[in-house]
Amino acid sequence: MNFDFLNYQKFYNSSIGNLLAHHIEFKLKKYCCLHNHQNIGCFGYSLPYLNFLKNYNLTLSYCYSKRMGISNENIHQTNKVLIDEDRVPFQDSSFDHAFLIHYLENTYNLKLSLREIWRTLAPEGKLYLIVPNKKSSWYISGKSPFSSGIGFSKNQINNLLNDSFFETQSIKRLVYFPNKNFFIVKKHKDLIEKLGSFFFKYFNGVYLCIVKKKIYANLTSQIGLKKSLIKSITKKI
Repeated sequence: MNFDFLNYQKFYNSSIGNLLAHHIEFKLKKYCCLHNHQNIGCFGYSLPYLNFLKNYNLTLSYCYSKRMGISNENIHQTNKVLIDEDRVPFQDSSFDHAFLIHYLENTYNLKLSLREIWRTLAPEGKLYLIVPNKKSSWYISGKSPFSSGIGFSKNQINNLLNDSFFETQSIKRLVYFPNKNFFIVKKHKDLIEKLGSFFFKYFNGVYLCIVKKKIYANLTSQIGLKKSLIKSITKKI
């Protein structure tokens, strides 16, 4: 099932949607090192997770893919842009930080989309992603906002980011409570999280990925590439 912004809006206006957004935002803001007057790119349906950005004097650009549609929500003093994922309409190194939420898993071409994000990030710029774990009930359930698009394993998302010239700084497992609007879930969310992370470690709902833009390719991969080229040349000789 592919979600548009109306589907996301409906979910995040519900009590379980609010619970999920507040839980992830609380974790996310711990890893963000922001400063006033920075330019921030917010890709996908990221608004429910980024309320803490109001604490800074930032230039914000909320970018929506054409498949999702542009949100009709009133976002004060921000740019709202409808984009092609493989042709982001911003200059090179435009953003000091970028957030990808409900974005990467819904793109047509993962590598091209990440390449455009890489291009628009400033050197050493930080990228924060929330992506679904393909083993979790949040990905399998058709009523979940994370059931839209592609799910990832930890190794898959890590390799994809490294191959796209990002340096992985941290990948965190988040969300063990179920996508159920039960009183017990709201009341004992923190306890469920602790028990879930211990007994069901690999069935977290989402991954929080914190990565940094790399300017130069990994030295070992460059050496490996040179060796393979030398071997192929010597064989031909």
